[in-house]
Amino acid sequence: MSSASGIYSTTPHATMGRTSADHISHQRIAEKLIVLNDRSLGMLTRLYNIKKACADPKSKPAFLTDKSLDGAIKNIVKKFPVVDTKSNSTMFQYVNSMKTDITRNLSLYYYTFADLLDLRDHILQLLTTMDVAQCQLDITVNYDVTTAYLNLVVNLICLMILLSKVDDRRAVLGLFNAAYDLTHAQSEPSFPRLGQMIIDYENPLRKLAEDLGPLNRLIIAALKSVSALYVRRNISAEQWRKAELLSFTANPKQLLYTAVTEEIAGEYLSLDVMDRWIILCVTVCSSNALNDPILYNMYQRAMQSGLVIRLFRDEVFPIHSQLQAFFESIKGFAKKTHDIKDCYAVAVDTSIAIHRERRRFLRGALKDLCLLLKDQPGLLGPKALFVWMGLSYSRDEVLWYLRHVDAFPEPAKKNKRETEDINDKLLPELLFYMNELRSLVTKYAPVISRYYVRYIRGYEAVELRQIIQSLQNLREEDMIVMSSFVTAATELDRDSTDFSALRLDWFRLQATLSSQRSSFRLLDNKRFASVMNSTVFHLKMIDLQQEMLRETSDLSIFCFYTKQLENQLRQCLTLPSQSRFSISYAFICSHFVFALHDMCPEEKIHIVERGLSLCNMILEQLARETTNVISRLGEHEMMLFEKLSTRECAGIIAEVMPQKTGKHAANTVRRMPGEESVRIIRDQLTLPDKLTTALVELCSAVGYCRELTVSEHIFAPREFLCQEMERYLGEVLRESVIKDTQSGEHPRRPSEMLAILNAHISVLQMVDSCVSIDMMKLLTTALLQQTQPLDSQGSETLTSIYCKWYLEVLLRRASNCQIVYSDHFESFISNSENLPFAPEQYTDTQELNCLAQLIGPYGVKYLSERLIWHVASQITELNKIVRDNRDLLMAARTSFDKPERMRELVAQLSGADQRERRNTSNHHQNTPVGGAMESVLQRVTIIGEIIAFRDLLHNALHDVLEHRTPFLLASLHELNESIDERDRLAISEMCAAVGNKTTVDLALVNAIRTQAQNQRLTNPEEHYSISCLLFVFIAVSLPKLALASTSFFRAHILASQNNSHTIPLAVNTLAGALFTLHEKNDIVPRMKEFLALASSGLLQILGTPDAEAMKEHQSVFIILEQLVKRSPYLTFDLLESCFPYNLIRTSYLSCYNRHD
Repeated sequence: MSSASGIYSTTPHATMGRTSADHISHQRIAEKLIVLNDRSLGMLTRLYNIKKACADPKSKPAFLTDKSLDGAIKNIVKKFPVVDTKSNSTMFQYVNSMKTDITRNLSLYYYTFADLLDLRDHILQLLTTMDVAQCQLDITVNYDVTTAYLNLVVNLICLMILLSKVDDRRAVLGLFNAAYDLTHAQSEPSFPRLGQMIIDYENPLRKLAEDLGPLNRLIIAALKSVSALYVRRNISAEQWRKAELLSFTANPKQLLYTAVTEEIAGEYLSLDVMDRWIILCVTVCSSNALNDPILYNMYQRAMQSGLVIRLFRDEVFPIHSQLQAFFESIKGFAKKTHDIKDCYAVAVDTSIAIHRERRRFLRGALKDLCLLLKDQPGLLGPKALFVWMGLSYSRDEVLWYLRHVDAFPEPAKKNKRETEDINDKLLPELLFYMNELRSLVTKYAPVISRYYVRYIRGYEAVELRQIIQSLQNLREEDMIVMSSFVTAATELDRDSTDFSALRLDWFRLQATLSSQRSSFRLLDNKRFASVMNSTVFHLKMIDLQQEMLRETSDLSIFCFYTKQLENQLRQCLTLPSQSRFSISYAFICSHFVFALHDMCPEEKIHIVERGLSLCNMILEQLARETTNVISRLGEHEMMLFEKLSTRECAGIIAEVMPQKTGKHAANTVRRMPGEESVRIIRDQLTLPDKLTTALVELCSAVGYCRELTVSEHIFAPREFLCQEMERYLGEVLRESVIKDTQSGEHPRRPSEMLAILNAHISVLQMVDSCVSIDMMKLLTTALLQQTQPLDSQGSETLTSIYCKWYLEVLLRRASNCQIVYSDHFESFISNSENLPFAPEQYTDTQELNCLAQLIGPYGVKYLSERLIWHVASQITELNKIVRDNRDLLMAARTSFDKPERMRELVAQLSGADQRERRNTSNHHQNTPVGGAMESVLQRVTIIGEIIAFRDLLHNALHDVLEHRTPFLLASLHELNESIDERDRLAISEMCAAVGNKTTVDLALVNAIRTQAQNQRLTNPEEHYSISCLLFVFIAVSLPKLALASTSFFRAHILASQNNSHTIPLAVNTLAGALFTLHEKNDIVPRMKEFLALASSGLLQILGTPDAEAMKEHQSVFIILEQLVKRSPYLTFDLLESCFPYNLIRTSYLSCYNRHD
């Protein structure tokens, strides 16, 4: 308070005896009213925070709950305000040990109460000064002084009432003073008066009545001047309708005329403020005020309009119970007590309906204002007063609603009909139009400013000059001020930005000329006062538009009614007719900073964070509700898709076809797909219609603005929706891929998933037509995440789910011979009746094409990398087997033309290997195997199965890309065909990325290199030697396939039951990768060597006793032919030179005949 010591100090010119008109200006009444009202609001803020802190066990001072201080605190509270620390030294010993911490932590609390004491003294001094000066207050004449005076009185009353509601105030003050006394050996200087104030205001209304009793005359006069305005404002909505309030079109001839009244500033004065003036001021001046019929009538009407009034923020004053208790304590007021009970009954019975009708009227009126002003924004100039009135009236009703939602007694609610319930589901619409008007004023601020610059300069300045020239008895100093005011008004231009000095001059003049002893009495010159008030109001239209918006439509009160805000938002989002207005709650969060005050800076962080978190929550809820509607529409689209599926079609056919017994199927009424779109009644709404309507309404809220600013933070509602839809799309795909499966072990078919994706994309495209968002970017981002192993939320994607299933389920069963790869069908087919799924439904061309569309090139690349990793693991295991049998293989390599020696070596290689007796680390193998030769064949077969599936996947990707990007692929094909083999290797990775088959699998080369490094196989020559011997091992092992009946080549599917027909694919792929890795440029010689070994071993079967045991040797001959056929390194001429082709033709014929 020291910063205002110059204003508060008492000088010889400011004594109560010097009240002549010549010295009224020296009292600086105007300045004191402004400063003290501002300090009152600051003190209310500080006191409010102290009350909330003391009421919350988590935030109250820790000393108040300290068990060691419990005895001292009880003693302080009991004997307050007398705190004797010397005679009770034992009791205060813990206080003494903690005195430094106590004084430091409680100083903010204590000095806030001390500042309150100082502020109260200055307020009472100013009120007394104005009373002694015989000021005459009339809101229609000296508006600024009267409203400031009444606000100051009410602020004082609210401060004292709020003080009496602070818990532990005695304990806090007494404990601080005790610690201060123990530290400085004396009480804190202000404690005696402060303690007395606490005692005096235990019953605040009674004490305030004593303090303000001598000032009744001035308070009553000010209140009586409000009566006409209050009676005109506090009427029903029906009377508003009859008066055509807030209507531009009520009088079309005056549409372009400036809206001006004699009491222009009072037209938008808050009814809530007037109710506080009347109830609180009349209560503390009840001895005189209640005898005045005008004031008593106002008092009754105010008490009948509600049950509570505002003290500060969400602190309310229950009118009837408090006033009843107050008047019962005063003799002679028994009748007034009965009147208060009657008013309470009327308020309970009628106030809900009255205010509901007002809100209904204001919704329509504000909607009309918005539509007219959007179409003709130029009307904001002459009709700005209508905007302020509409905003002020609406805010009054919103504030009343917030305070009264929980104020009405429960029994009263139960006895009312549902229509009388206080819950207002249409409140968001009113809030929306309030925000719409605010936005229009902000957007067209230059239009309003330009209009009133011209209006004041061309009309009011001229009229003021004429009026001033006719004024008499005006002091010379006042005449100079008025002349300066008129000159400034005459010289207005568009660049004028600050007229606070002119407004302050008029405020000072009001205070000076309001004295009864002034030679010029303002009450006798009402025309002059009216024009001045009108001019000052119009000056605000130029430089104080934002302040006017704050004055008439500040909804920062929602910051302290967060639960109600959340409940209203939840209710709004579930009501389709109101959901488009839900965005208004996000705009309300930007008002929260208006609740801040400079005298309480410590709450800024909390209020700003609350505004940001609430705005974030509101936009998230809006986006989530929109996504829920999209989800339900997606489910409906899926239901339509199911109706058109082959399963549904099969069901229809089964019902129509006659039964096998010859009897016709029962006639059943079945709705055909498409019938849901046929309507008989136009007004009949289906579920999709309702959902579409709800979606349009929610999208309207999301698309209302591109961005909104809250406490210097920018929020983009559409980005919230995009993020939520992106999350939703990933979640719905993740849930759908494993939904409706009987065992839960296998996912949906890729074609079904693609249909589901398309159904949801069609719904999302509907959103694109409702709100302008970058749907292409959203879908690209969401679907790109599905091509990675994890999405942005760290959850599984379609790529990871399908990759895991194909590797761990489908290919594992293929390695166990339950699934067979068919060259004829170009897919994997079932080889067992016990499979829980049909493999061809996941691996045929159509399904893999759909899979490639789902997971994209990135997903295919990831899946291919995992497949190749497994191939490299198998090669590592094969290398281990080769190392264990190196000597035998080296001997076989040079002895292929010696049949007897080869039989011995093959017999030794076929023996059981100790390494293979242990459980292998192979991912696809469940049981250990016997001999090394069988292990090699099995592992090579597994490699062939993996490579076969990988080639199917690449072919599918190539087909999809050829359809999507034909020109890009054509360019790549031409490039691939126009370069030599060495350069072709450089682009093989790019070719593999688009599914184009290459001679050398560079990905496998890199994987083998990595595996070799991990196995510390760093000697290139040793690695090369092992690779050569591996092919020797495979070649000499081929005849072993003839022993197994499952090696029979089934001609109709071009496959063997044990998948041995994939060995050629594996051998060619391994040859290209391994010998490219070693960079010896000897792939062709090594393949010739392989062909020589293999053909020699197979020819040795013929004409020997082993031929009968090896019944499937003809199927193995076909494998040899397939190897040459698929190899880019071997030719049929070379095959003919070492293996008679007539044996291959005979083998094909034999296999076909055996199948037939």
